[in-house]
Amino acid sequence: MIDHLIRCDTQAAADALVAQYGASRAYRPSVILQDAVWDLSDPEKPEMLSPEVTAAGCHVWLALDQIDEALRDLPDDACRLIGDRALCGPDATFADVLLFHAADIGPEVLASARIEPVPAGSDYPWRRAP
Repeated sequence: MIDHLIRCDTQAAADALVAQYGASRAYRPSVILQDAVWDLSDPEKPEMLSPEVTAAGCHVWLALDQIDEALRDLPDDACRLIGDRALCGPDATFADVLLFHAADIGPEVLASARIEPVPAGSDYPWRRAP
């Protein structure tokens, strides 16, 4: 299974992409760049020190049989990444499984970001740097 993460400018565009591919191949995840930071010194009253940071835009995760070059070549780095589920495993890093990522996504982002919910049937090594 080859997965494509596409950023859309609007919710309507993301909804149209999901409708185009169907619910069995597409869903709308959150792309979390940094988790919220909590002060848990008082377990009865945890305090958020900084909120979760999510990526801009609306995202669609597409599970396809092969790389879709039209999606990969979308303008404005709309294709954020393409990964191969078959390359995932307990010792894999994102460098092992990614077939493509947008030019503006560097190792720091790849080592800190995650997709929520996790794509069904995948074991992507989010936050596992090479």
